Amino acid sequence: MSLEKTEIIDNSDKMQALLTQLEQLSRDKHIRVLDYQFARFIARFEPSPLVVLAAAVASYQSGQGHVCVYLDNNQLDTLFNLPPFVRSSLLTPLFNAVNSSASQWQQDMTQALNNSKNVGENAPLMLVANRLYLQRYWHSEQAISQFLHQRSTTIAHSDIAARLNDLFRVDIAFCWQQLQALKAQGLKLDSFCSDYFHLREDIGVDSEAMAQYLSNIDSIAELEELYQQFSPAQRIDWQQVAVAQASASKFSVISGGPGTGKTTTVIKLLALLVGQALDNNQSLNIELVAPTGKAAARLTESISGAIKRLNVDEQLKQLIPTQASTIHRLLGVIPNRQAFKHNKSNKLHVDVLIVDEASMIDISLMSKLFDAIAPHTKLVLLGDKDQLSSVEAGAVFADICHGISNGPNYSQQTKTWLTEQMGFVIDELCHNNQQGSVIDDSLCLLQKSYRFNEKSGIGVLASAVNRSDISALQAVWQQGFDDIALHTQDKPQQAVIRLASLGYQDYLTNANALSNAVGVEALLAQFGEFQLLAPTKNGALGVDTLNEKIEQQLIKHQLIAPKQGVWYIGRPVMITSNDHSLQLYNGDIGIVLPDFDGDERSPNRVYFKMADGSIKSFLPSRLPDCDTVYAMTIHKSQGSEFEHVVMAMPETFSPLLTKELLYTGITRAKKSVEIFSDAGILQKMALAHTKRFSGLVNLLSS
Repeated sequence: MSLEKTEIIDNSDKMQALLTQLEQLSRDKHIRVLDYQFARFIARFEPSPLVVLAAAVASYQSGQGHVCVYLDNNQLDTLFNLPPFVRSSLLTPLFNAVNSSASQWQQDMTQALNNSKNVGENAPLMLVANRLYLQRYWHSEQAISQFLHQRSTTIAHSDIAARLNDLFRVDIAFCWQQLQALKAQGLKLDSFCSDYFHLREDIGVDSEAMAQYLSNIDSIAELEELYQQFSPAQRIDWQQVAVAQASASKFSVISGGPGTGKTTTVIKLLALLVGQALDNNQSLNIELVAPTGKAAARLTESISGAIKRLNVDEQLKQLIPTQASTIHRLLGVIPNRQAFKHNKSNKLHVDVLIVDEASMIDISLMSKLFDAIAPHTKLVLLGDKDQLSSVEAGAVFADICHGISNGPNYSQQTKTWLTEQMGFVIDELCHNNQQGSVIDDSLCLLQKSYRFNEKSGIGVLASAVNRSDISALQAVWQQGFDDIALHTQDKPQQAVIRLASLGYQDYLTNANALSNAVGVEALLAQFGEFQLLAPTKNGALGVDTLNEKIEQQLIKHQLIAPKQGVWYIGRPVMITSNDHSLQLYNGDIGIVLPDFDGDERSPNRVYFKMADGSIKSFLPSRLPDCDTVYAMTIHKSQGSEFEHVVMAMPETFSPLLTKELLYTGITRAKKSVEIFSDAGILQKMALAHTKRFSGLVNLLSS
């Protein structure tokens, strides 16, 4: 028998052994059935078992949120997160040497992939340098990169100084009111000039002396005189920088944590753009969108509130839209298809597109959105780069924001223009990384939180977690903040359930007392005042168990009527799959209430606040998949804010517990957050940074 035939038979045996083991791994839930089936599909056309294994790894990694596999990143050394002995039994038969090193495995696999007909532009897999992609993710990443490269060259620096001055003029009368209110409450004044005059923190002002001076001011004229003593060079208003930067670019990103004023910023940007259009006797078609119905409804509320505070004439206000919709609705869903009505061949007829909660958008949806955007459209992405990434594969927003991880990195031309328009000395505030991104001039980071300051435990806690500052994280609990609490008792389930039951007590009382549809919107808002969050669905402190136990507790307190069955009055539910025909999307929350238009015998209905702000009800039988949501996962809480948040962390650490997860949970709270966790678990989470593999940062840096 020839050597070639011997190798074919040997490879055939190895292939069969590999597929048998992959099938067993799928049965044991180490990998998904999808991963195994994709490997089987590739094996039909592929003689090399190494390529088939690589296909299984690429599929598995996509399920973990990764866009690609870095073959030099010890992917085989940590194969499928298997125990070492299981990993060894899978890999050893595929390689000639029993004790092959990880580097040798990677070298052999790379060679096999380079020689395979199943790898290439028109094949199921794509290998670029040391990155292995599923073909669709490679195409999506390339499309996103090309879009951003094209947009980065379209920057028009015009004279907008007068408009910026009008939009961002400091209102001394308002500042005087705020100063009086702070004095009346006996609060410290050492951050007043930073908050209201936008003074830079590095100009050497003695904050204690300034606070003493402010405490003795007794007229608005004196406050005006104090303000005039500071030059524009001593100030920095990152909202103003963002508006200027976004007005000049066809593509821009405005990133910032909670309370940094993303909505205020975008409203002023729209006012500037609409004003420019009016001067030219033009009109703008503006669209506001978000990834989910819940996030769209919240954007609608935020924009509506912000526009009332906008200091421009009523004619201009009327031209700024307040109604947001979902990305899916904007693109036009085609039933039973992955494609949308608006695409490369049928662009959106939009002049300005604002996309909120952009961190939630996965690589496939972002690619399809970019495909549908016309060349003339101005695109603005809003979001928090430090939040959790999308549930599906990719961390596109975080990758795009990579260039502002340490602050802005503008070109000299942009820095000069920004300084001319505002007077702020931008040059001194840039980190000037020479290995920047092609889109650095399109990025802005809002760095001042107006909701959380040094008086806020939530702000200090979130900052410590985001910086992975363990010393600050340990110290925050001893600083006497009244808006945060850490509970470290053993077996905390009972305490969590008791606290949650109390948190929902008033809401359920009002739900059972509601006699007509007039109060439904207020009841939905009341439900959003308190929320129990957990990282996982399973386990003693997983949302499935917590929801079941909370219901049992509420029944004991006679807040739930068991005779009403599963669809009892007051039951909160969260949609877990999209239904485009009903315009209900994954993450939308509804409440079970009576059919107010029917008779007493009519079945209860589920009421939702839709993306357009209206209230609609549906029969339970019409709903897509949904779960009870007294407790929800932190992932599902993205795009929401709650007055009071309780977080229940597992009692043992796992790779699922990350800094981004903890930060996202903390920043869902507006007024208070209580965390049930071992302090050591929180510290490990703060040090565990989520890493999603992709090639987008590399592409944007080239």
